[in-house]
Amino acid sequence: MGAWEDRDKFATQRERRSDPRYSVDEDSVVLFVGHGAPLEARLVDLSQEGCRLRTKERVTARTRLPVQVFFKISGISFHFRGVLQWTDGKNLLGIRFVNMIPRRMVELAKVICTMEEASVGRADAVNHLLAEQQASQLAGRETTERSRDRNREPFAGVGMELPEAARPGVHAPLPEARPLPARKLAGRERREQARHEVDTTAKILLVNVGSTLRGRILDLSLTGCRICTDERFPVGIYTRVETEFRLEGLPFRMGGVIQSIHDRNNVGIRFLDLSERKRKQMLELIGEIEQMRAAQPAAADGHG
Repeated sequence: MGAWEDRDKFATQRERRSDPRYSVDEDSVVLFVGHGAPLEARLVDLSQEGCRLRTKERVTARTRLPVQVFFKISGISFHFRGVLQWTDGKNLLGIRFVNMIPRRMVELAKVICTMEEASVGRADAVNHLLAEQQASQLAGRETTERSRDRNREPFAGVGMELPEAARPGVHAPLPEARPLPARKLAGRERREQARHEVDTTAKILLVNVGSTLRGRILDLSLTGCRICTDERFPVGIYTRVETEFRLEGLPFRMGGVIQSIHDRNNVGIRFLDLSERKRKQMLELIGEIEQMRAAQPAAADGHG
């Protein structure tokens, strides 16, 4: 019993991974390396780090066992090596991909980006329907209130005493205003730290892929930056990255995650796990940038 509890605990920890998983339902095959014939399974969900499978037969394999996974999605056939990360002791398996070559990683990232766009599209459609429904309900309430007001008006001059609030010169208290639902702010609006425009070369290392993209930093804050890459950015949000750049003679290498993708070449990066030393360096650097920005208008006024 204790072993299964440990596995369930481990499975719960894996569900807190940084890369989001997307539900799928495709045929797949899993092979436990050196342990018998391949097993037929269904691909249940997928991320850039791994997948979840449901086998037709009961599986009692131990965790950390090397596996190979085969599946086809969006017309592309995939074959990945991995390890058995967890199992429920019955039919569910959690697989973590290992030793992925960059080309296959990029292909998988494109498939996942397509899933993400479809998911966002469905969410937008639902939000649009909800907004239309709320607008329709609001219009219906306004129509009902106008109709109720018109029905009251004929009785105002037939000898009936009007309520004090309805008498001329007496203003009824306004109903308590209810705040409108807060609009969900975009990632750029939610940031707490001010961003400062900069222009310097940068490199983005895709941690799980092992490949590097080059570009230029467009703006910078204590919590992140925005980079325009020379080539099209190949992976989706929540991808773990490391960013290298140099400003004011200081080299920086910042761990982080892709927070937003503005277009094919512009990405927003959120820094993670800043050490106290890096945080202090960033604060000093941003202070110097602010001082230079403040000095520029003064210099321009003095020249004029």
